[in-house]
Amino acid sequence: MKKILILICTSLIISANVSAKELTPQQNQKIQSEITAAMTKSVKCWNNGDLECFMDGYVHSDKTLFISGDKFIYGWQNSYDHYKKKYGDDKKGMGHLQITVEDINPIDSTHAYLTGKWHLTTESKEYNGVTSLIFEKIGNKWQIILDHSN
Repeated sequence: MKKILILICTSLIISANVSAKELTPQQNQKIQSEITAAMTKSVKCWNNGDLECFMDGYVHSDKTLFISGDKFIYGWQNSYDHYKKKYGDDKKGMGHLQITVEDINPIDSTHAYLTGKWHLTTESKEYNGVTSLIFEKIGNKWQIILDHSN
């Protein structure tokens, strides 16, 4: 499974280098701005202790994939359940999240990937890590289809 995932991610990155060249600089900037806004909203939802709002940033599909540590969590509902079990669904349990975006790379007009670092402070623990996210634009909304955070 890991080999398949690596192959998929590598293919997306390679295609990004080809497809993104077809986008104008203005299109690239617009995609980057829209994804930045989506991430800002997501962090705000988390920091307000609103797990439902936070999860609105993910594609509501069985194909949505969250990878963390040695776990592959398939599906929006399973990802939601994972977050709720680990952090709860209130401000006290969810703590304070910070994300530093390193780069946003459009793949085409409806897909992009983001790389960054995250820091989460809860009452009992602090967590740090890196993330790579693949976004898909559905309608007028950019949402995460794949989240690999460690």
